[in-house]
Amino acid sequence: MDRLTFQNHMIQLAGSPIHLHYATRSRTRITCTWMQVVILLFLSCFTGELHAGSSSDLKSQTFVFSLISERATSSVRHRRLTAHPKHKRSGFRAELMHRDYTYSPLGVHNITRLERFRLAVGHSKDRAKYILANNVKHGASSTLKASQTDFTAPVASDNGAYIMQLKLGTPPQTLLAILDTGSDLVWVQCKPCRRCHSQQGPIFSTSSSSSYNNLSCSSPQCKRFSNRICGSNCQYLYEYGDQSGSMGDFSSETITMATTSGGQQQIPNFSFGCGHTNIGSFGLAGGIVGLGQGAVSLTTQLGGWIQKKFSYCLVSFDDALYKTSPLFFGSAANIRGSKVQSTPILKQGSTYYYVGLGGISVGGTLVNISLDGGTIIDSGTTLTLLEDSAYSLVRAAFKNAIQLPSADGTSAGFDLCFDVTGLSSYQVPNLGLHLTNTDFNPPSENYFLLIDPNTLCLAMDSSNGLGLSIIGNLMQQNYHFEYDRGRSTLFFSPATCDSL
Repeated sequence: MDRLTFQNHMIQLAGSPIHLHYATRSRTRITCTWMQVVILLFLSCFTGELHAGSSSDLKSQTFVFSLISERATSSVRHRRLTAHPKHKRSGFRAELMHRDYTYSPLGVHNITRLERFRLAVGHSKDRAKYILANNVKHGASSTLKASQTDFTAPVASDNGAYIMQLKLGTPPQTLLAILDTGSDLVWVQCKPCRRCHSQQGPIFSTSSSSSYNNLSCSSPQCKRFSNRICGSNCQYLYEYGDQSGSMGDFSSETITMATTSGGQQQIPNFSFGCGHTNIGSFGLAGGIVGLGQGAVSLTTQLGGWIQKKFSYCLVSFDDALYKTSPLFFGSAANIRGSKVQSTPILKQGSTYYYVGLGGISVGGTLVNISLDGGTIIDSGTTLTLLEDSAYSLVRAAFKNAIQLPSADGTSAGFDLCFDVTGLSSYQVPNLGLHLTNTDFNPPSENYFLLIDPNTLCLAMDSSNGLGLSIIGNLMQQNYHFEYDRGRSTLFFSPATCDSL
């Protein structure tokens, strides 16, 4: 579909109804009146706030967001959506929600563990196709180019991405948007909608914000944006690799970031896409926040405010059902400790974050592979995917080294599995990823998964002819990763993510 066809298609589509879903969760003590207690007890029947039922009961409930009175709400600290006051780092912090998180509006709940793995494998494959198509669409070739304060924000995962709480406007309007390290534009759905998908919470209202401004075609912000369309004002058309996209006004607003000290920082003149026509599957998110290296991404625009750095620390795949993961901006993103390692970020100017992966070892033996063009490190892909030939050799090395009976994991999407029935313990070979200037040696739970009590599977796969290698978020779990764009360096260190 070419740009003109896509644009005409988007304009002609009739508007669809918006279904609003609301959610809130608190684990802290609340001081309130008897009437507010009654309200909270009533709401607990739907949200599980004070409900002692099973986790499966909780997963099936409707989400409720901000229905408590203003006085009661002011005494609640929402763990997953606000900064942690106990956190001593200066800067910004947010909580990231995985797509499978119990209260996530984007996940598929009440599913088995096996079904959860199957979906994760499918999302990883789709994400690889998306990354490849997005690079080609945005001009990347076969080499896959495709006063200082610190900030944090909240995230949940959909289609291989996470979700972040975004506050735009004056006064701030709160939105949930997919966080994407594989794109640049920040856009949200805006009223009036010609075509908008259902989202959790209200659609952004420009008329309710005193700081909203349309950008002119002659503005520096508009000129920096390669996807601009010039008419009466600066407009945009942004397509993704799966032919989803957004079209609307390229505008400026005030963005509000939560500080790690519990306050808020307003940053004016932030450029974003105000989407009036939006096509695609974005769950119930209200837009996308691009964290790539392009000119209009969140991290590029915040620049000096965040010292050109951000970091995250992802809790384990199992813990992500009920725990959130922290996202930091600015000096709050700095990794501390004696175990910090670093490797250069390659291909500056590319949207994606590439690192040099020179080799892979299995059980201390170097596998004879060649990975050309760099390897993408991505928070949105679950599995680690390798170019086909490299994966074939790594898979063979694991299969030869593990003296366990084979098992069938194809129902969950895995092609190398072992039968561990009756075993209280077992060992798998160490994995070493030989990055430029350092080695990454993750624990076995980052690359082997028990998909059921008797079946252990390798959580890696080939990219199925796409020629891509991607270090996914499962390989990154329980490590703190810092992206220092000012120094073009990726820092990482093992960490207990839910204690940061």
